[in-house]
Amino acid sequence: MVCVALPAQNNKQQGFTKEDVQRFKDNAKERIRAEHIAYLTAELDLTPEEAQVFWPIYNKASDEQRAQHKAFSEAKKALRLAVKEGRGDSEIRKALDEYNKAKASQHDIMAEYQKDFEKILGVAKTAKLYLAEDSFRTRQINKLGGGKSGGNRQYNGQRPHNGQRQGGAKGPDNC
Repeated sequence: MVCVALPAQNNKQQGFTKEDVQRFKDNAKERIRAEHIAYLTAELDLTPEEAQVFWPIYNKASDEQRAQHKAFSEAKKALRLAVKEGRGDSEIRKALDEYNKAKASQHDIMAEYQKDFEKILGVAKTAKLYLAEDSFRTRQINKLGGGKSGGNRQYNGQRPHNGQRQGGAKGPDNC
């Protein structure tokens, strides 16, 4: 999942409509998706025959990952709310169990597709796929300023002393 945020308070001051913000997010998601496809294609050195069979399976796995990420985000939100509201141990434990189950399911999806990828790509290219996925994610984080190479952003991943994010921007915990 890609999370792009604009400072909420600046949207109105700069005349951004909800549609403008959504268009920005959609364009950013599409650009990152295109970069991701190009990166994986180059890293895996896919032949046209491999690409023709690989991409439909990969896209199906990615769709499942996105759906599972949404379930994970909802479980995390429910857990956070249960703790914040001081609910009883049994309710918090139930929310914690759902959180852990959803988190584990995210990782299980790519493992479930490993045999399919191996049939199409072979073992070595499948290993390269998993490494390329991690490498691309790291590159994107660094590009956004959240990694070691950083960027020139107001929000550097650390919360200010009052515990609030700067500029009202949403971060990865609540996109």
